Amino acid sequence: MTMIDTLKSSELFGGLSTSHLEKVAALCRSGSYRQNEMIFKEGDEATEIYVLTDGRVALEMEVRPVTNRPPIPTAVGVCTKGETLGWSALVEPYVYTLSTRCMTNCTVLVVKGDMLRKLMDNDVGLGYELVNRLAKVISRRLTETRLRLISGLGLIMLGRELGVSE
Repeated sequence: MTMIDTLKSSELFGGLSTSHLEKVAALCRSGSYRQNEMIFKEGDEATEIYVLTDGRVALEMEVRPVTNRPPIPTAVGVCTKGETLGWSALVEPYVYTLSTRCMTNCTVLVVKGDMLRKLMDNDVGLGYELVNRLAKVISRRLTETRLRLISGLGLIMLGRELGVSE
């Protein structure tokens, strides 16, 4: 499968015109990660955006249910083939908001965030399309994270605060 084919089947780039896909493909390189390896960590400078081409990746955030205790890595989502990781490389302040841990061996397409931002600035049509698609990705992730925290960890923490036994 070519980079353009991979981009066509991704949530962020799928549906773009061939000329836009060619411009983005020129910025891509392939990468691979082993099971349990971190692609990036929450709080790190966000320099790259990734399209998962194979494997499964857990999205984790550090939750600190008790002050003065170490944070607990908490999975709030899972990404699979075609999904975008590292959207923070396109949004100021360019800091990753979650960590990514490979659940399996994974392959990705990697794009330097600054290069993609320059391309978006120089081609406003492409920039507009990508910002709209990016907003959908961010909105979906925020909703999924919120629901996971409310339905699981959030209720447990609320119970502890109210003194309810488990």
